[in-house]
Amino acid sequence: MVISKTEPPKVNIKVKGKCIEQIEQFKYLGQLITTDARSDDEIKSRITITKSAFIKLSHILTSKRVGLLTRFRVMKCFVWSPFLYASEAWTLNKNTEKRIEAMEMWIYRRMQRISWKERVTNKKVLESVGLQRPEVLLTIQRRKMKYYGHLRRHNSIQKRILEGKIDGRRGRGRRRQTWLGNIQETSQMKMCEVCETALERRRWRTVTAHLGVGMAPS
Repeated sequence: MVISKTEPPKVNIKVKGKCIEQIEQFKYLGQLITTDARSDDEIKSRITITKSAFIKLSHILTSKRVGLLTRFRVMKCFVWSPFLYASEAWTLNKNTEKRIEAMEMWIYRRMQRISWKERVTNKKVLESVGLQRPEVLLTIQRRKMKYYGHLRRHNSIQKRILEGKIDGRRGRGRRRQTWLGNIQETSQMKMCEVCETALERRRWRTVTAHLGVGMAPS
């Protein structure tokens, strides 16, 4: 595989006289790796898996005979778990965030058997399941923050890769969203403050715990 922002060039690598196949994507430790190094395709794949898991358990998750609290516990265990696996490694943008929230609302509407034709707002749907705002995106953001704090406080190859710089000029065009950019946006702090605060475990835990507090529900 060749990682490139544009169309990856064709390469010809041979081992013992045999040409190695060049691919555009593959699964590694449950994550979908693509030539553009983005998380979009991986998130789309996870959404498909999550909806499939929900449908398999729909006889429980949509049953009015089962209490809402019990259905939520089943959903978090068997539906959210496969979606959130390794989500701390994702780089999110506005489009992927909207996809994640749309998937979450899709599940809540089916749990409560609320049809789109009824024109019930997302706010009313969230109130019907006892929530003020969608939870999944906030969960991912907190996982990313915790993971960054762990990386920042330990000398490791992951830290070197994350904080390392590459010589040369940046390519033309709009700057792509980065994983560290996600951390900065989520924390609502300058990058120098993020780096300094993450070194102190208690302070970073406080910042992470207060994510979403005071935010208006979407």
